[in-house]
Amino acid sequence: MATIPTAFARVPNLLSSRMMMGNLTRTNSSLMGLQSQLATGIRVMRPSVDPVAASTITSLDFMIEQREQHLRNLNHADSLLATIDQSLGDISDLILEAKGIGLSQIGVGSDAETRANQAQVVDSILQSLADIANREQGGIHFFGGEAVSSDPMAELNGFYRYVGFGDSMQTDLGMAAGVGVTISAESALGAMSARVRGAVDLDPGLESSTRISEIRGARGLGIELGSLRAEVNGVELVIDLSEADTIGDVRAILQNELKTVDVFASVSLAGGSLQVSPSLGPITFSDLDGGTIAEDLGLVGSYIPGATSSGLDLDPELTELTSIASLPGVTLPLGSIRIENGGQVRVVDLSEVTTVGELFSAVDELQIGVRAEIDEDGRRINFRNELSGAHLSISEVAGGETATQLGIRSLSGSTLLSDFNDGRGVGSVSGGFDPVTGLPDPSLDLDFEITLSDGTSFGVDVSGAATVSDVLDAINAAAADQGIPVPGAFSADLMADGNGIELRDQLGGGGSLTVSRLNNSTAAADLGILGEGTGAVLAGTDQAQVAADGLFTHLAALRDALLANDEAGIAFATEQLDADTLLVAEARAEVGVRSRRVTDSLAREEDRSIQDQSLRSTLRDLDFTEAATRFALLQQQLQASMATIGQTQQLSLLDFLR
Repeated sequence: MATIPTAFARVPNLLSSRMMMGNLTRTNSSLMGLQSQLATGIRVMRPSVDPVAASTITSLDFMIEQREQHLRNLNHADSLLATIDQSLGDISDLILEAKGIGLSQIGVGSDAETRANQAQVVDSILQSLADIANREQGGIHFFGGEAVSSDPMAELNGFYRYVGFGDSMQTDLGMAAGVGVTISAESALGAMSARVRGAVDLDPGLESSTRISEIRGARGLGIELGSLRAEVNGVELVIDLSEADTIGDVRAILQNELKTVDVFASVSLAGGSLQVSPSLGPITFSDLDGGTIAEDLGLVGSYIPGATSSGLDLDPELTELTSIASLPGVTLPLGSIRIENGGQVRVVDLSEVTTVGELFSAVDELQIGVRAEIDEDGRRINFRNELSGAHLSISEVAGGETATQLGIRSLSGSTLLSDFNDGRGVGSVSGGFDPVTGLPDPSLDLDFEITLSDGTSFGVDVSGAATVSDVLDAINAAAADQGIPVPGAFSADLMADGNGIELRDQLGGGGSLTVSRLNNSTAAADLGILGEGTGAVLAGTDQAQVAADGLFTHLAALRDALLANDEAGIAFATEQLDADTLLVAEARAEVGVRSRRVTDSLAREEDRSIQDQSLRSTLRDLDFTEAATRFALLQQQLQASMATIGQTQQLSLLDFLR
């Protein structure tokens, strides 16, 4: 109300007017604010209206906006996972169709023409599979793992190359544990690449540029930099190596510090170790309390003057910067190697290669779906076949030893027979019994017979062989048991040019060198030596080529076996599809689990969003009943104020003098 406070007995007219107008203004202001609230339905239109509520509303606004984004992401994830599940269902149908074709073409009733026609159907299944693997929604490819922006399956030289990586793409779904919204083709369709794992620990030596972080150290636990103690001819030094970055830095710091006492002392690198050469007196290295660097560097102990002594091997890791010259078992300059993949044959000249990285670059330039890499253990070089359905072979050229020395030859003496023929291995017979006497008959355990040019023949039993070397030893031993000079008259060895087992006959007879099967054994065919040689040499075929063990490869194998009218190959390829069916089912189950988690989270997020919005409404939104009551009261207050002002403003001094 616009009244004069009772505390004032007499006030000037000006003060009275100002007080009345101030009260009137405040009432009008309250009415105007309440009108705005009634018009918008919002009670807290400015932070000044209710600072505490405004702060809470700001926090709730952020949370609600975040939940809305989570809801959008969850809906998108649910849609993606549902489409992936449908795609996996389509893949499962394709596998069943291919399996049906394979089963129908085994046994009587099928001929070469029928199988060739069915091979075209399988080829169309392969193309459909590639199309499904490249499906996308909104620019996100389902089967690329983390690589979602481009097609994960690319065609190269008639084969399919997987260019995706990672397990799955994850987005912010507001969940404690991430949920992938895509899937890797490798997890759903099997291996998309195959590896020729290096057979040799290349054991690189130390170089000045070798980084400390790339050295395993004498204990195999790396090198923890710090200070060590050195006693030089009775003088104790504390040498700080904490600033060293490379082993060359370590060598230089050690040598400079030692020379402050022994001017002719030297520290050098040799192989995988540090070498110390005192001149005046013994040098003893040890660790300070709590330190391990002297032990990590393999230097703990005493080094006598007048001799160069080596510390322990520090076992540096293989890196792309490792020089070929530091690899102890490799002859320089490197020679050439032959790489064959998917029918493409390349001879790579490595004579100019100086580092491991340059070797990798030379392989990448071939563009035949082969990639060289360092093994996870950091000790060997692997070659990876990235083409599904293609077979990779790495061999020597013209008697060279480069591939063997690098440990990358795909068919070597250490190659397991179980890796032959796409994992089918090498068949053999054993445990034969004479049908008449019932006693064991060794002649029934022979797998194949080798007939030389002079008519001499001998049988070979490879049932106990596990590697290619075992097979070669068994063949040569069988020849020697027959009285044939080995290697003078006959020898079995790996081919010097290319891959395969080579049988060489030096007897000079008029016949042919031949290999024939015995006792229905498939060993000779599985080893690639069944048949007749050319002249004095029978050059076997490479049966240990490396291919990816996945659905694309199995379908390609089924197609090729149908085209070749190879019933055994059809049966084997069809059998492999069983594992593919199981793998797709497992992937579909995993997608189903993810989808269920997303659906449950979506329901919870919607409930929490409603709760947050309800709480915000309680703090922010207007109570229309209460506001209407206040509005009526303010109107009455305004009318009373104006009436009071009208009456008081008519009074004068004379009214008080009566």
